Amino acid sequence: MAAESASGIPLDLVALVTPLPADGGQVPGEVIEHQAHAVGHAAVLLADRGVLLVGDMLSDVLIPLFDIRQDDQVGAYEAALDRLGEAVGHVDVVVPGHGAVAEGPEVAARLAADQAYIDALRRGAEPVDARLGPHADWLFGPHRSNQEQARGR
Repeated sequence: MAAESASGIPLDLVALVTPLPADGGQVPGEVIEHQAHAVGHAAVLLADRGVLLVGDMLSDVLIPLFDIRQDDQVGAYEAALDRLGEAVGHVDVVVPGHGAVAEGPEVAARLAADQAYIDALRRGAEPVDARLGPHADWLFGPHRSNQEQARGR
């Protein structure tokens, strides 16, 4: 038998998951839909737990990745980051689909990094972004594609 915490939760428990309602009822939390990255992309704000699940956004290893099938991904990303920025004010933890979980001050830093990347593209400047470092050669193709889309090509 596993050791338990004072609240009776096994200490070797990796996560405590609340299943979605089997009857198709309401999803716990607030769904924040946007058009950045992919059509119908969304985040889920679990404000009562201080957690924001962001899918393919706010990563510490990936730059914003544009959906080449959609026009004006720069604008879509700006709008999405504005929406996520509102949610970030209510959380202590951000869980991206790729990269490490962000906690505390790192939450705002992730948002700021994506905003700075998008702002540089909007201005036609080369982003200064650690995620584009020499360890991430594979991101240069998507980055060039982002630059071309930002220039309207």
